[in-house]
Amino acid sequence: CLVLALAGVQWYQTTKYICPVPISYRLGVIDESFSITEAEAAAAITAATNVWDSQAEQELFMYDDNADFVINFVFDDRQATADAQETDRLRLDSIAAQNDEFRSQIAQLQATYEQEQADFSVEKSAYEARLQTYNQRVQQANDRGGAPPALFAELESEQRELAAISTSLKAEAATLNDLADKLNEISAEGNRLIETYNDEVRVYNVQYGEQHEFTQGDYRGGEINIYKFSSEAELVSVLAHEFGHALGIDHVEQEGSLMYYLLDDELDVVPSLSESDLAAYTAECVDQGFGAQVRSVIRSVLAKF
Repeated sequence: CLVLALAGVQWYQTTKYICPVPISYRLGVIDESFSITEAEAAAAITAATNVWDSQAEQELFMYDDNADFVINFVFDDRQATADAQETDRLRLDSIAAQNDEFRSQIAQLQATYEQEQADFSVEKSAYEARLQTYNQRVQQANDRGGAPPALFAELESEQRELAAISTSLKAEAATLNDLADKLNEISAEGNRLIETYNDEVRVYNVQYGEQHEFTQGDYRGGEINIYKFSSEAELVSVLAHEFGHALGIDHVEQEGSLMYYLLDDELDVVPSLSESDLAAYTAECVDQGFGAQVRSVIRSVLAKF
């Protein structure tokens, strides 16, 4: 009996980390440099455990104020970099919005210029046609030895009106030239701003755009440490990933899976388990047969002491 007992103890010691459910956890230290409250952290943790609990027929994780397993938020250069990235992203978004507004102004000015140029062309064509008619009438009068007094007065009046139109057209032409110069100037400025923005975007993508090996958090046997997150969805994903390791699940090969070794830094939705994640969970926690049930009973008993 003693031999069997010792063998049982040895068996449990060597297998106790195989899907060690139920896992009791508690919220540990939150570095004040993180912009997150205890309530927000607790909500994210609950969302992360639900990712796994929703796939199981038993409670895999449960909160316990006295649990040895803790979840800490440790601020270091990773979160500092994420905060800097967010600041740079917001700045680039602001520049992009300003560029869009600037392009809208250029488009409006271009439309104004084109309309005024079209109107000027119509007025100029009408003036030239009227001037041609006037010149023809003057020529006809000269060919007949001169214009009668009434015709002469009419032609003089027409000449004055044509002169006034000519002066007005010259002023409009000058205004159009000024408008064209202004349009060219601000278009060049708009192109310069766009080029500068594109250069900054390229720098941003080089600095932040690469995927890095999963370093937003880690699991160290008795604790989960969170080092970096840029959104609620990313935080839930990091926590769920580390809870997966707490279940004894290793990384999987399918890209985009929760347990893949790379995590997308731009997550905007709460994660779900992929086929590879589910297969890894099943292999670790479901297909253990009677041994898993025995370990679960022993853990429940030990938890009472």
